[in-house]
Amino acid sequence: MILVVGGTGRLGRAVVPLLLAAGQQVRVLARGKSQPFPQKMGDGVELLRGDLDADCRAAVAGCTEVVFAASGFGIKDSSPRAVDRDGAIRLVRAAAAAGVRHVVMMSMPGAASDGPIDFLRCKAAAEDAVRSSGMDWTIVRIGALLEQRLEIMRAPLESKGKVPVFGSGSAPVTYTSVRDAAAVVVRALRDPALRNRVIEWGSETLTANEVAEALLARAGHGSVQRVPAAAVRVLSVAARPFSPFLARVAGAAVWEESGAAAFEFGPPRAEFPDIPVTGLQQVLEASGAPGSLA
Repeated sequence: MILVVGGTGRLGRAVVPLLLAAGQQVRVLARGKSQPFPQKMGDGVELLRGDLDADCRAAVAGCTEVVFAASGFGIKDSSPRAVDRDGAIRLVRAAAAAGVRHVVMMSMPGAASDGPIDFLRCKAAAEDAVRSSGMDWTIVRIGALLEQRLEIMRAPLESKGKVPVFGSGSAPVTYTSVRDAAAVVVRALRDPALRNRVIEWGSETLTANEVAEALLARAGHGSVQRVPAAAVRVLSVAARPFSPFLARVAGAAVWEESGAAAFEFGPPRAEFPDIPVTGLQQVLEASGAPGSLA
């Protein structure tokens, strides 16, 4: 049995079908306030509604491997400290106590105890926990999810005819598509060559201007709405008292503007050439209608 924490999220929903296709039994843990479970995720899936405060032991019971794909970054009523740090550490400890053999921990390039944003510091703490757990581990560091970023930028285009670009829009950012990230996770579960290793996987490095231009070209209408870098920096601080979510999103935008969100992903791609690479145009083409990004 493989436990997928965050199995109803964007990445988890891509991982679970691949595991089922490989003949694995899967248990999905999703938070109590998240979206409803799909009525049928497939034979071999056990659905568990719970949270990382009280249900870790029940979630890992009887499992041999765990994929931690949950994140609190993009959830307004949660936070990276609650999910990506404390929840991940709690889950890792429960897994070790239950005799789980292998944990795949999703993380991000730049994760460090002194990272410039809280999200990276939280990811570093989770990485440290899994490395010292006594279990086999694989840390999969991915860039910002390409489909998620497209969805965020596309929504104002549909409602207002504007694609938002924060800062100059010229800083490079390395994105990872959901399809590619899911394929790396499944490879890490079955390939001993990825045990006790950190792998950084990117799909394509793009600027916000390039992403915006692609969205506008596909839609055939609209324009770019620029938010000055100075305004984003102010928002990252001023929004903290009334909207921690907005503040951390703005803080991440400031970090991206520095150019630190781009990373080198050539070596792992060369080592594992059979893992798919899905770039911006492929994601847009696979989405079908201009407004659809599954």
